[in-house]
Amino acid sequence: MARDRASAMQGIANLLPKLDDPDPDIRFMQLNDLTAILNSPGSESLRTDTHAAARVIDKIIKSLTDSHGDCVNQALKCVGPLASRTPNDYVAPYIDKITELTTKDMDVSVPMTALRILVGSLPRPGAANSERDIKDAFSAVSKVLVPRLVGHVPIPAGKQPPDLAPGLLQQQKNKNFSAEAVDVAIEAVRSYGSMLRSEELAALVSAMMNIIGSPKANGVVKKRALVGISAIVSYYKPAQLTELVDFVARHLQDSQLPVNHRRYLISTVGALARAIPSQIGSYLNVLVPLVLAVLSEDELDATAAGSDDEFETDPEVEELREATLVTLESLLASCPTEMQPHWDNTTQAALRYIKYDPNVVDAEDDEEMGGTQDAQSDDEFTEEPMDDDDEYAELDDDDAFGDVEDLSWKVRRYAAKVLLTIISISSPADQEGLIKTVAPTLLSRLSKEREDGVRMEVIAATTTLIRKASAISVSHTNQAINGTSSAPSSHKRKRQDSNVSIDDVDLRGLVHSRASPPVSPPSPAIGAQAELASYVPRIISATVKLWKKASVALKQSAMLMLKAIAESRNGALADHLQQLEDPFADAMTSTAGSGSTNAAGSTATAASLQIETLSLISIITETNESTVLLPFVIALIPSVTSLVSDRNYKVSTATLATIEQFAKALSPPRLPATSQDHAIHLENLYQVTLVPVNNVNADLEVRHRAIQVFGVLISRTSGTTLLSPEARAKALGVLDDRLKNETTRLESAQAIGLIAEAATAQDAIGSAWVQDVSIELSNQLRKADRSLRAASLEALQYLALNTVTASQYGTDTISTLQAQLMTVIRPDDLHLLTPALVILSKIIPTNAQTLVNPSVVKALCRLAQARLEGPPLKAYLLVVKVIGEQGLGPPLMTGLLAVGTNGDTNTLGRAIGTLMVHGGNGLPVSIDAFIGEVVNKDDNSACLALTVLGEIGLRMSAKPPFDMNIFIQSLQSKSDKVRLSAAVALGSASSGDIQQYMPVILQGLGGEATQQYLYMHSLKEILQHTDHSASSIAPYTQDMWTRLFAVAAAEDNQAVGAECIGRVLLLDPTKYLQALHQALDDPKASQRGIVISAFRFTLSNTSSTYDAALSRTIVPLVKKMLSDPDLGNRRLAITTLTAAIQNKPELVLPNLTELLPVVLADTHIKKELIKTVRIGPFTHQEDSGLDLRKSAYATLYTLMETPRALPFLSLPSLFDRVVDGESDDHDIRTLCNLMLSRLSNLDPEETKRRLPSLAEQFKKVLEQKPKENAVKQEIEKINEANSAVVRASLELAKKFPSANAAGSDTDLMSWKTYMEFMQREHATLVKMIAAGVDA
Repeated sequence: MARDRASAMQGIANLLPKLDDPDPDIRFMQLNDLTAILNSPGSESLRTDTHAAARVIDKIIKSLTDSHGDCVNQALKCVGPLASRTPNDYVAPYIDKITELTTKDMDVSVPMTALRILVGSLPRPGAANSERDIKDAFSAVSKVLVPRLVGHVPIPAGKQPPDLAPGLLQQQKNKNFSAEAVDVAIEAVRSYGSMLRSEELAALVSAMMNIIGSPKANGVVKKRALVGISAIVSYYKPAQLTELVDFVARHLQDSQLPVNHRRYLISTVGALARAIPSQIGSYLNVLVPLVLAVLSEDELDATAAGSDDEFETDPEVEELREATLVTLESLLASCPTEMQPHWDNTTQAALRYIKYDPNVVDAEDDEEMGGTQDAQSDDEFTEEPMDDDDEYAELDDDDAFGDVEDLSWKVRRYAAKVLLTIISISSPADQEGLIKTVAPTLLSRLSKEREDGVRMEVIAATTTLIRKASAISVSHTNQAINGTSSAPSSHKRKRQDSNVSIDDVDLRGLVHSRASPPVSPPSPAIGAQAELASYVPRIISATVKLWKKASVALKQSAMLMLKAIAESRNGALADHLQQLEDPFADAMTSTAGSGSTNAAGSTATAASLQIETLSLISIITETNESTVLLPFVIALIPSVTSLVSDRNYKVSTATLATIEQFAKALSPPRLPATSQDHAIHLENLYQVTLVPVNNVNADLEVRHRAIQVFGVLISRTSGTTLLSPEARAKALGVLDDRLKNETTRLESAQAIGLIAEAATAQDAIGSAWVQDVSIELSNQLRKADRSLRAASLEALQYLALNTVTASQYGTDTISTLQAQLMTVIRPDDLHLLTPALVILSKIIPTNAQTLVNPSVVKALCRLAQARLEGPPLKAYLLVVKVIGEQGLGPPLMTGLLAVGTNGDTNTLGRAIGTLMVHGGNGLPVSIDAFIGEVVNKDDNSACLALTVLGEIGLRMSAKPPFDMNIFIQSLQSKSDKVRLSAAVALGSASSGDIQQYMPVILQGLGGEATQQYLYMHSLKEILQHTDHSASSIAPYTQDMWTRLFAVAAAEDNQAVGAECIGRVLLLDPTKYLQALHQALDDPKASQRGIVISAFRFTLSNTSSTYDAALSRTIVPLVKKMLSDPDLGNRRLAITTLTAAIQNKPELVLPNLTELLPVVLADTHIKKELIKTVRIGPFTHQEDSGLDLRKSAYATLYTLMETPRALPFLSLPSLFDRVVDGESDDHDIRTLCNLMLSRLSNLDPEETKRRLPSLAEQFKKVLEQKPKENAVKQEIEKINEANSAVVRASLELAKKFPSANAAGSDTDLMSWKTYMEFMQREHATLVKMIAAGVDA
């Protein structure tokens, strides 16, 4: 290290004389070498060598005045590294010498840039710097830089400041105001804002306000001054903020205030709202009326009256109106709650100016004077016929007013944005009123607007209104029709039990059907949805009218609007499909050059328009009845099929998805009555789909999608004549061939599964094909690709379950299949185990003597050693039952008995019990042997014997061949394991005879405390089998309910008690939901916790009866739970809300505005919950609210991942919590990063606006350094936090490249500075993560 320092100092000494060389190339190279040395660790010696540091400073300052620009730029690169190496006593002279350069005859931007770099490189609070270095650096900034910026020494009021030269923020002699000087002030505030005195902050703001008020300052400087004010006010005290607001309000009240000054004062209000939304909210009642006054009707009339020309307005007035609307949009987005009293006035102002077009005669005036609107028209705007030969048609073109400098379109555009923000932040209760108020004007502008930029904003606002209205009206509609809340129509079908599982009780819950049922007819529109439906004809008419001359971007926006309508409810566009055929066909045939040019900054292309159009057609086809769709589908088939082989693979993929929906719409069960006419179209779709399936040069994703469509097409036409036998046979051969190709195996297996599920005898599927694909599928079970194994198993399962295909299995095929199944009949992958066991249960009866061989017995015995539950256990017991019924129980029983106590008690015991019931005679063991083991054997054997007897009692509906008292006697055992096994076995055996044994169990619940826990497990086991004995249990439910609450009060009983209470509630939800609500009033926190846990358990139930009862009580219940004073219960309540969002979204989401504020409040760090705990000589902070915050953030994340929840969320409020959460606990930060990624896609504009706040939070994390005595876990924790923040920062930088670009938005300067800091201080980590390496 010493050698490096000596080498660095020697290098500096050699370079400095050469900086005076007359050759600019030599000067440049020496400065480049000097930069490298200053960035090296060896240059740290400069901090102690004051003489050398002074020489370097002088040479760098001299180089800043170099006549060659390249040398100046290289000298600027030296300023920052030199600042971090400068001795503390020399920082002030360094700053002073650079500021002196501003008085010389040179480009003032050079010294200003040098000052900004210097200040940004000095030691600052929060970084890993010593307190002395930070204090000395701040002292230099405070004593030298701030006075030079403001032109005087900021001192307390009443004292006379010394005279100084004009400040850098003031107007310079013979020069204008400097935007670079404002940047220097911003950098100083961002680095040392928390340390600056109130007088210094006030002086800086005063200088900024002077710039804003000066008529000589240009727009660039004034915009930078607004950014400066935003940075400074974050450190303002309440009294200072009040003074600033009074100053702004006082000037806005001045009627003689120049228009340009008023514009920037109003922009200042918007800047304050974006910078300090929580503090500025209390001042809005003063500020908002002054802002709205600019947009008042009187102001508009006064401006129009004062205009000299009927068709021209002052550009400054237009800019003032635009700035006012921008400010209102910022106020609404940043302070939605505080702005609520002003929503009506803001809405009226936006509606007034969205129609503001002084260059066009107001159509509304025409209507008042007697327009040409047809009396029978349902529109509020005049419909005029389009005439291609109209000699005045050019007056309707966008360029008809090209000779008039019209800025009014900017006003209208931001008026539409204000409306969009109001719609976005409005609550469900406000939506119906908003539709009535806003929709007519939006639709009128959609038809009359001339500018594409404004049209797109109008369409965006309309789309948001449609989505919000359709989301809130779903539950209202269902309640009005059915008296219950049911799920809205979803495009993803819920998996249901297949027909074969419904017929076979043993398969119920193990096999699911993928078939989609017929689309339900559209329900009557009620409430907001009815209001929305009344405007659909106008929307369609306006869309069709603007289509011909619309740009690609505008067409794509229109498609998104129509998609929102189509998704609102089934059949929403059913009456307008014929009108939409031509626009859809045009969109699919559009090219990059068709239509008008795109709006500035738009990313829409012909391909993206085609994809959106195809997506909309798919949704329409999926949500409308086939009888309505037929003409629409048939008309669009040529246009859609023409895109199958498009060069853009995304277009081809979207086309195939649309073809899939067409195939479903033209086939059963969507279209019960089929005809040969439909066969022609399906044959056409078949031929078109076959092309990419066979085309080896097609994109792989396209081929995958084509194979999927192929499977749907073949399966949906099974049992019909819609597809010719030749085509079907060819298709089966193609799929067989694709199955043998490594790149298309997975999709082929999935397609074969669909065909196998729907196959009928009429399809004439050959035995050779069935056996060939079965062997090929079974061979895939040995592959490493888990998704391929799962798809192959699923296909084999349907081949085995379908009697048509299963009957064509040959002996060799079955043997091969059985051998390959052994590779997945293992306990380490339960997801694959269930279908494998189902297949085995179906093929064993075909040749039981051959198939039940030692390898199968060994595999089944190996499974008995694992803990199986749910579907895997049910499938395992099914195989055991089948083997027993085939008379091959003895060898299996011998193997199971050999496992003995080495196996899992529950799995092995239930398997032996099943085999005892279904294995017939000849088994090597009797029931008496197990009865004897209960009494005479060790604890493990007794537990196993009890489980066996319990299963026997469960499966024998008649009286079991043993005395049930054996279980009750075992409850007195000294062993905890035996007692628990006896309790479970008692419940299982009692399920067959409720009337005899339920009184015994209930009596046990009222007995000794040690027995209560055991009898609760017995009751739990009975309640798990209510599908067999629901009617028998009904007379005992009230007694159970009362006893369970009493017994569950004990701490050990709470978990089991809550589950039992939940199961009892499901038996009679109407009765017990009310009782559950009353139980929440219990004064004991533990009892309320049991109630919350019991309710959460019930949310996974999917019965319509429970949903109907729950719809009337779920919101009051959850709301009451969330208000529980106990922290633990409130955390339980939040997790309950999360479960409700996941399982009952249609019941919870429409009322989210009542529940979400409580969750948001619990994401805040509450200081009263943080305690300092002393452990010996050490102190430790314990945050009791951390777990509650984690649960609250988890709920927010769940909402973000639930698309149907988005219309009910206030994204600005979510952004606030996400930004704050970035500096919280590691787990919370991880969730916030995930939510941030989602939010950046949902609302890019708001995300971009929040980048400065995120930069501040990210920097706090990255500046954390481990202590010298930090342990390994602490270092790893900090490294993980840094990696997460860097990864999130890089993702945001990728999504918003303009934020880092030179000349980016002035509001984003702090983000750019942060990114430079991150890339400088964490260069290695940034490179690793950017390269895709997990750091």
